[in-house]
Amino acid sequence: MSNAGFYVSDLCSIRPIGFDLVARRDNSLLIIKVLTNIDALSEDVAKELRVLSILLKGCPLLVGERSGTGSLEDDVVYDRFGIQAITLETLRNHLLEGLSLRVYAGPGGLYVNLDREKLRKLRQEQNISLGSFARFVRVSRRTVRMYEDGMNARVEIASRIEEIFGNTVTMPIDILRPQSTEKKEITTFHGETAHLREFQREIFSILEHVGYKIIPMERCPFEAFSKDKEKILLTCVHKYDKKLFKKAQFVSSISKITEKYAVVFTDKEVSKTNIEGTPLIVKKELKKIREPEEVLDLIIERI
Repeated sequence: MSNAGFYVSDLCSIRPIGFDLVARRDNSLLIIKVLTNIDALSEDVAKELRVLSILLKGCPLLVGERSGTGSLEDDVVYDRFGIQAITLETLRNHLLEGLSLRVYAGPGGLYVNLDREKLRKLRQEQNISLGSFARFVRVSRRTVRMYEDGMNARVEIASRIEEIFGNTVTMPIDILRPQSTEKKEITTFHGETAHLREFQREIFSILEHVGYKIIPMERCPFEAFSKDKEKILLTCVHKYDKKLFKKAQFVSSISKITEKYAVVFTDKEVSKTNIEGTPLIVKKELKKIREPEEVLDLIIERI
């Protein structure tokens, strides 16, 4: 990632965790999970990863070697509960060699996205009838119409189409672009709260009273997103102990890469105003706050 010009966060060693690192290059933010077997990514973890990506305006990416059916092919994009998955070699080829990704795995085989406008234009320019086109490609006239209406095609059929036209008709897959911006995924996401401790619940209650919406996260180094109308805060809530320093360091790293404000809420009054670069607010201070802007002012003051 670094060789491809990305700024990369620290590698997260806190468990359980839904992602391993985040990386940014210009306006592209990748939230990466690495697993030997991509089938080890559960549906619950995938959903939290999708919500995390929407809130951070990033793109989730799973890097692995195999699935339950065998080894993953290079230069092919797979899907695991809505998360794009590729091999390490594919990532290397795409980011360092500039090779475009066009093939994805689907039910029963490998497929490509056809450029329907280009497909229709080439057929008309070369004066090829629907019947002749269908016979050469070895599909029905109805299937040809469906291709021109936007249906995707198997790799072998796309190859025959490109042979008849002498031109590329497939569209690249952009793994750096967020796949979903649906806000309903956030509104229907109910972060698990059973794992939260009494102190964490108390802090969240105060923040909600101040005016923040709390979105608990179970598999992040921070416990929740705190969201008001304009800002999203990476919110770490933890009693003051040695473990807090490790968490604060990683949250600080994520904050810099994602370009989001982070904050640590803790119980003990100390002379520090930040921990490992993450602004620190104690419960006693938080109780005096009445507006969301006051929280942000404290964070900016203590960065």
